[in-house]
Amino acid sequence: MNFWITSHWPPRKDGDPDDVASGVWLPDGREGAGHDLKAGDKILVYQARTGRPEIRKKVDGTRITVSCIEGKEGIIAICKALSEVYADDSIEASQYVDGSEIWWRWHAPLKIISKSGFVPRKHMNQLLGYKVGYNLRGFGDLHSGLKKISEVQYNDLVTKFRGEVQPLPIIPSKKPKTKNIGSGGKGGESLEHYLLKHYVASNPSVTLQENGIKTFGVEFPFPTGDRADILLLDHFGRIIGVEIEITVENDQLEGLLQSIKYRYMAELMTDRQSGDSRAILIAYSISEKMKALCSRYDIQHIEVEKQVVKQWSLTKEGDRLKNEYIAQ
Repeated sequence: MNFWITSHWPPRKDGDPDDVASGVWLPDGREGAGHDLKAGDKILVYQARTGRPEIRKKVDGTRITVSCIEGKEGIIAICKALSEVYADDSIEASQYVDGSEIWWRWHAPLKIISKSGFVPRKHMNQLLGYKVGYNLRGFGDLHSGLKKISEVQYNDLVTKFRGEVQPLPIIPSKKPKTKNIGSGGKGGESLEHYLLKHYVASNPSVTLQENGIKTFGVEFPFPTGDRADILLLDHFGRIIGVEIEITVENDQLEGLLQSIKYRYMAELMTDRQSGDSRAILIAYSISEKMKALCSRYDIQHIEVEKQVVKQWSLTKEGDRLKNEYIAQ
């Protein structure tokens, strides 16, 4: 896997101001800068403060000038490449008021991972070893606007990007929500569910098999009266709504619906940008039909082995939690 920074001009005034990562675009003749860019590569998107005013021809033959909005002058998104760079011959050359012409022929589409963060230009320059005042003119390999960086530089920039995001000061309650599951009494939470929930909360990186996962809250309360089993934060600062079930059989939609609901409510409650979240359904057993439904609606599904949780429940932490459960 390779790591990159691509620099973009801000969106045009007649375009979508939120179009921050439509892809990597390289001028014809400088496509060599992205010759080894592959699907799955991680890409940081830098947005300049200004861009060249573009001359466009209307249907009646008249010409108009379209300027850019004021850009943010920093890294505004973390993305993943969906393909290698390829020639898009449907794109026509762009004309600019300074008399220049650029054919943005070479393209690689991107998928946004996170927009909830920011790295100012001066901080980016410091982390890349440039002078603080460098304005990025001529930036990139072959002056293309695309630059390959090291994994260390990428991780440093991601850490800085994520560090700009501060969750709202909401303190989760420890009171468990009502669940009609297992044998935990009338309308209560079963010990089996309780232990699985706390195993995941105590071992989020192991459960998700991802580095940098942190537990944000257990039984996280929302103003609606809902409580998410678990909220996690991933390496990119995205919020993860987790729903815990014991088993998920065919047509048991409750867990899927809960995880989707928590995901989007948590975005708002933790001040994330729209889309900067994940939903995960975790159980000991999930039917193949429900796994397929999870994939269809972008819900990650994870099955945990019962024996793993049983062994963990025998540890000092597990024993403490069992005593807490009994005391409730």
